[in-house]
Amino acid sequence: MKRPSGFTLLEILVVVVILSVMAGMLIPSIASNNRKVIDAAETLVMMINMAQQEAIMTSRVWQLVVDIENKNYRFQQLGNLEFEEIRTRPLAGNHDIAPAIFDELQVNGQRITSEQAEIYLFPTGEQDSLRLILKSANSELAVAMGPIGPALLERL
Repeated sequence: MKRPSGFTLLEILVVVVILSVMAGMLIPSIASNNRKVIDAAETLVMMINMAQQEAIMTSRVWQLVVDIENKNYRFQQLGNLEFEEIRTRPLAGNHDIAPAIFDELQVNGQRITSEQAEIYLFPTGEQDSLRLILKSANSELAVAMGPIGPALLERL
């Protein structure tokens, strides 16, 4: 007598359970990664807005340096004819944007293709325009700033 070919109900259920467990482990990891990207973008917006205020209060030109290759940024202020690193927290040092992926960077409407970009913040409240698009697995964000006014976070 010949047995019918195919899968039994038990075999199909075992495969479904294994796939469900694997998906259950993957989904929180993706959500956590997206939350880190959103947090990094929100922090960048907050830091830019703080630097804008510092430029006005100190009557000095400030600079935001975005390092595309190393996925970070830092702030500097104009001292004696050259830019100096900021030493006071929270603006001091390099700030990571990882795990975000730099998709596009525009300064004053020009697409930046070099490894670093410099955005100037003036004590008059004026500044370079900025549009930085960051991507993660399933979210896309833009950090945007016009020639005047605060930086904003846009969800694309």
